[in-house]
Amino acid sequence: MWKKINGNIIHSTAIIEDNVKIGTNNIIYPYAVIGLQGFNRGDNPSDGIIEIGDNNQIGIHTSIMAGISGKTIIGDSNIIMNYVNIGHNCVIGNNNEIGAGSLLCGWVTIGNDNKIKVSVSIRNRKIIKNECIIGMKSNVTSDIIEKGLYYGNPCKFIK
Repeated sequence: MWKKINGNIIHSTAIIEDNVKIGTNNIIYPYAVIGLQGFNRGDNPSDGIIEIGDNNQIGIHTSIMAGISGKTIIGDSNIIMNYVNIGHNCVIGNNNEIGAGSLLCGWVTIGNDNKIKVSVSIRNRKIIKNECIIGMKSNVTSDIIEKGLYYGNPCKFIK
């Protein structure tokens, strides 16, 4: 069952915690989980915040985790497909596509206009700048700062 909440369309099975600020015209699909504290060592309570801009689509069974502190930020007009995991303190710009089954570890930064294909893994604290295509099943283990096509394990510039 779908609900219209503050200008967003959100499936009734989605879990959205109180630490999440959502813009308008977003679609959040079934079983998405947004704002739960990620795993940590110790008993530190989470005060992390998640901010989601406008016009995003967040797929089935996608999780967007809150950190112990800081922010996870998702800009505008992103398509985050099914079964994506976005770790704590990530920053995602605008107009990105993140393919099904992809994994963004903590503190990943993604710029604008990127296409991250199916089942891509991005190591913690890595940066992907603007206008990049990351081929399916690639493992990003270093920063990607030049626009172009990247692929492989480890992910390398193709053209």
